[in-house]
Amino acid sequence: MRIVQVLIPEGKREPVLAVLDDEKIDYAVWDETGRGEFEALVQFPIPPIGVEPVMARLREAGISENAYTIVLSPETVVSSRLEALKKRYSGLRISREELIARAEDLAPATSTFLAFLVLSTIIATGGLLLDSAATIIGAMVVAPLMGPAISASVGTVINERELASRGVKLQVGGLLLAIAVAAVIGAIMKGTLLLPPALDIREIGQIAERTSPNFLSLFLALGSGLAGAISIMRGSGST
Repeated sequence: MRIVQVLIPEGKREPVLAVLDDEKIDYAVWDETGRGEFEALVQFPIPPIGVEPVMARLREAGISENAYTIVLSPETVVSSRLEALKKRYSGLRISREELIARAEDLAPATSTFLAFLVLSTIIATGGLLLDSAATIIGAMVVAPLMGPAISASVGTVINERELASRGVKLQVGGLLLAIAVAAVIGAIMKGTLLLPPALDIREIGQIAERTSPNFLSLFLALGSGLAGAISIMRGSGST
């Protein structure tokens, strides 16, 4: 369930409330005194899948695209019309606005992204050289690359260029930085004899596995990506 709060522009109270009445949605209205271009604040509960169609009708009634709007996830909603709303708007899909917000939250601030990327690269490099699967998994947990990848995908699908562009830039920049950090670590280890001079890294199991992927690896990647997409679109999971 979602709670939507929207500021109603001057002169649009009646048509906006008429839409909510027509949708048989319980709502609360407060007079707005802080900003002259708005006359009221309306709040109403709606199932997640109903946010987008109801907001579309409200925009037709006079709510602008960029109007002050908040979508919240409440703990509990008690309403006499709630069951009917759930039956009418059944499903798990979330609204476009909520999807964009989730995708934006997944792409961290640049400084945070770079810090975690460097740390994860150090851990991953050590894990590969030690042939330690557990250490590599730990690096994957620390790595901040999943968020930008999902942001870029979501932005591309829903035609949000800024969101997609930032996701792609973070991924490309992160890839180049990870290669540079790993190269520096390798050079330091080789120069300080921390690695045996005769070591052939191609013979290390974890490295060989990642430099020679097969079709099974492709299916695993597709499955992981699909799981992430479903989690974001339906507002579930741990992403």
